[in-house]
Amino acid sequence: MSNDKPLAGYTVIDFSAVYAGPICARFLLDCGADVIKIEPPGIGDLTRGAGGMTPAFVHFNAGKRSLAIDLKTPKGQQLARDLIRQADIVVQNFRPGIMARFGLDYDSLKEEQPDLIYCSISGFGQSGPWVDRAAFAPIVHAASGFDSVFAAGQDDAEKRPPNWEIMVADILTGAYAFGAIQTALLGRERFGGGEHLDVSMMDAMMTLIPAQLQAAQMEEPLPIGRFYPVKTQDGFVMVTPISNKNFESLCDLLQRPELLEDPRFVFGPRTRHFRELAAEVEKWSQTLTTKQCVDAFNGAGIPCSDYVELDELFTHPQSLERESFSKVSVEQFGEFLIQTLPVRFQWMNNKPADWAAELGQHNEEVLGGVLNLSAEEIQQLRTEKVIP
Repeated sequence: MSNDKPLAGYTVIDFSAVYAGPICARFLLDCGADVIKIEPPGIGDLTRGAGGMTPAFVHFNAGKRSLAIDLKTPKGQQLARDLIRQADIVVQNFRPGIMARFGLDYDSLKEEQPDLIYCSISGFGQSGPWVDRAAFAPIVHAASGFDSVFAAGQDDAEKRPPNWEIMVADILTGAYAFGAIQTALLGRERFGGGEHLDVSMMDAMMTLIPAQLQAAQMEEPLPIGRFYPVKTQDGFVMVTPISNKNFESLCDLLQRPELLEDPRFVFGPRTRHFRELAAEVEKWSQTLTTKQCVDAFNGAGIPCSDYVELDELFTHPQSLERESFSKVSVEQFGEFLIQTLPVRFQWMNNKPADWAAELGQHNEEVLGGVLNLSAEEIQQLRTEKVIP
């Protein structure tokens, strides 16, 4: 496996904060890019928290150089423009219009830098009636129809939408932005010219509910399967006998041949009756432990899994085999694990960096080494509170 990485030599100026933009930029770094993270003095990225560093910040920003600049000042804006001139990629997830106030939007930069790849991540895109709405992941989950799908499946009469602790929209959108940037880079290499990528969290979330979107257009929509966990002696398992072969194997394992002829469970209607099928499976599964169920289902070729607890993932045989986690170390928390890019390259080591920068840690390194500012010029910027 080589230490050479395909994005080595590319420079990313990362203006983003929280989750969506930062994970996109970190994945670019994992593939070899040099990422300079621009943060506001004082607080920095909100995920740093009150103490200046959190494990979540490390996860999303490992290996990035941190430059603290006050973009509300003319000199801060000029520093940012100077950095962008030497970069290939910009990632930003400010609300639409904010970068234009700083003179750092794509339209302000493209004439001088026509090959720039500029990625704007926002809740609802760079145009439309909702363009000015603030958006965090829970807002987009609600606005995209994603939460409505889950509310419709609730058993209670109130149909209360779910309260997610998982920021699905952020991570998904960051992954789409990561792919879009590399597509734009390939286009630049083949045909020349830069690109402005307008990545919408709402659009990204709608890609998760294609069957439901299609059903919503039909007067008599086809049923959409909803799977249910089945009880065991000591927990639950998820089993999904989708294909006829899966179902035949299930009936054979349960020694319930009559289920093959049950009109609820033949191919087609079976999708609407997974709850009833789960009840039939539970008559068998509740007599066994979770491990016995999982072994029996998987041994019969029936898709199944137990419910893995989060702390089990770090030592799970599958995680260890795929090197799904990588060790980092920061002074405040010592050593812990962050997830690696969920892609394995045959020839490239794409593990993340094992460190994360303090706010403004690389001010002198970037301003002096990249922009060639003298120590006196850097001190003057500090005196004028352009940098801390």
